[in-house]
Amino acid sequence: MKWLVSRPKKSIKHYLELEARLNSIIEKINYGVSLVIVEGSHDEAALRKVGLKTPVIGFSGSGLPVFAFVDEIVRDYKGLTVLVLLDFDEEGARMAERIMRELEEKGVKVERFFRRTLGELLVREGIRRLEEIRLLKLRTSY
Repeated sequence: MKWLVSRPKKSIKHYLELEARLNSIIEKINYGVSLVIVEGSHDEAALRKVGLKTPVIGFSGSGLPVFAFVDEIVRDYKGLTVLVLLDFDEEGARMAERIMRELEEKGVKVERFFRRTLGELLVREGIRRLEEIRLLKLRTSY
C-alpha cells in the first residue's frame, strides 16, 4: 500500500504575513520605480489587483524584437529606474536578464532587488508566473 505524504497546511497567519510582505514590496515599487516591464496584459492586470500604480509596459504585447523594445524604453526612461518583472521560470529569467543587461548598457537604471525579493517570495509559494500573484491574495481570504 502506498502512503501519501502531504505537506502540512499553511496557516492563515502565514498567508497574512505573505500578503503584508507583498504589499510592502508593491508600495516600495510604487514609490521608487518609474516603469515596470512585464510579459503581457495578464501580468499587468494581476499587479494592478495587488496595488501597483507605477506605469507598466508589456514586452510580448509590443511585438518588437528585444533590441527595438529596449531602444523604445531607453528613449523614454534613460537615467530613470525600471523594474523588469518577467516570469520566474527559466525562460522568463533568461529574457529578464537579457533585457536588464541591455537597458543598463544604454543608461537605464535597473532595479534588481525587487525582482529578486518578489521572485523569492512567489517561488517559495510555488508561483512562477507573475499573473498568478493574485493567488496569494486569494489564500488570505480562507
